[in-house]
Amino acid sequence: MFSHSRLGGILVCAVVLALAGCAANGGVAPTVGSSTQSQGHGVPFGAGWVQKDGVVYHVPHYMVTRDHAVKISPALYLTYGGGPVQVTPTVYLVFWHFNLGDSYGVKPLLQKYIGSMGGSAHNGIYDEYYEVSGSNTIYITNPPNQYGGSWEDDSGTMPRHPTDSQIANEALRAVSHFGYNANASYVIATPHGHSTSGFGTQWCAYHSATFSSGRLVSYTDLPYMPDAGASCGSNIISPPSDESGTDEGVTIVGGHEQGESVTDPNPPSGWYNSSYGEIGDICAWTNIKNDPFGSNSFTMQPMWSNNSQACVH
Repeated sequence: MFSHSRLGGILVCAVVLALAGCAANGGVAPTVGSSTQSQGHGVPFGAGWVQKDGVVYHVPHYMVTRDHAVKISPALYLTYGGGPVQVTPTVYLVFWHFNLGDSYGVKPLLQKYIGSMGGSAHNGIYDEYYEVSGSNTIYITNPPNQYGGSWEDDSGTMPRHPTDSQIANEALRAVSHFGYNANASYVIATPHGHSTSGFGTQWCAYHSATFSSGRLVSYTDLPYMPDAGASCGSNIISPPSDESGTDEGVTIVGGHEQGESVTDPNPPSGWYNSSYGEIGDICAWTNIKNDPFGSNSFTMQPMWSNNSQACVH
């Protein structure tokens, strides 16, 4: 068990060695290379970790498409695996070559949503979850401002179908740009027509972890949701005034991954259920509603509450 101040180096990896290897959920096949027991980047890693193309990353944890959603048993709990959570959540948005296509206005929608979610009732769901450091139990908080900023990275060439290792490397570039924050999720948003293979047919997004100078980095691969249409949430219900029906998947899927990054940034070492996955997986594609976020409203899925034993908004 450890806190953010002890995430780096061998202590982190002692935990992930024991817990890694079951992060991919819903029967979705991971699109990664083989894991290794060798040493990479000065950090020991094992089952569930991949060393490929010069970067080390964890096997992704996927949000499935609507037709892959599973029904849950009513009696279940998320259990704590001894690893970190994000106790003061922050989100950094990377719009990777969005100059190549954003006709549906995903960029301003994401900025508006992330800028509004801090202090909301929806994000208050996460406050019941915690991490343990020594004898200290540290609960997740819901500060009013969780938006760390955005960066449009137009450098180099955008891959037609960025691989998992390329997404992980872009997350490390984001760390170099924004600085390192153990409580942050670095969201890699890709433009129209440039998504990782499997998007829209098997999964809608994923989150994972990599290392920067021995420190754990939580990141999300967030493809261009309108490209997947109904499979990833377009026109799922009547949209609120703050987004269009085509864009509803942006906040449904983005919120799903954000909640899981907060409660389980290094899956499955945070809050996890061995049968159903994470806080968002249990409730994926159920009871979709338009939730208030201050003066704004966005289409969202509920998240699992151990206290309520239910999916709650």
